Amino acid sequence: MIETDRLTLRPMTAGDEELIYRLYSDEEILRYSPFDMMDRAAARRHLQRILREWEQPAPANLEFIAVRKADGVSVGRCHIELDPETDTAMIGCHLLQAYWRQGCATEICRALMDYSFAHLNVHRVNALCNPENLSSRRVLERCGLRLEAHLRQKCRYVKHGVTSWQDELQYAILREEWERKTD
Repeated sequence: MIETDRLTLRPMTAGDEELIYRLYSDEEILRYSPFDMMDRAAARRHLQRILREWEQPAPANLEFIAVRKADGVSVGRCHIELDPETDTAMIGCHLLQAYWRQGCATEICRALMDYSFAHLNVHRVNALCNPENLSSRRVLERCGLRLEAHLRQKCRYVKHGVTSWQDELQYAILREEWERKTD
């Protein structure tokens, strides 16, 4: 588990199916995400795949639920995806709309960065976002990640079964940059 001032980031469990459904059935939450909306059956399959990943001896994709400490309410999900070849952790999150613009995404981003560097001992943390997602861009910049690339039509988006290609921004921070910020 990862602790912040207001949140606990805990591994997903079978009891998180409703949250996964609420996140992946909300078109506005998925607006800047490549994922198509999910019905309950698809959300259940998605969660089962995530839970199988946690069973691996050294999981490459660590999926967490963000829970408010004050009342135990789940506000969203976040993840760290490890790439051992490049010694990189890619971070990301989705929050329920009720928790947007409350600083939760920034708190989660910082916690995932800290955990990746301090406990997973990676060389680099990166994050991807759609160029039109100004809120996510501000969160990443506030957390000290810098824009490294604007990749044209890199990401395949599927919405209501229709595929389109969207641009993607890549942000990153190196261990030595993170260490300077935490000193």
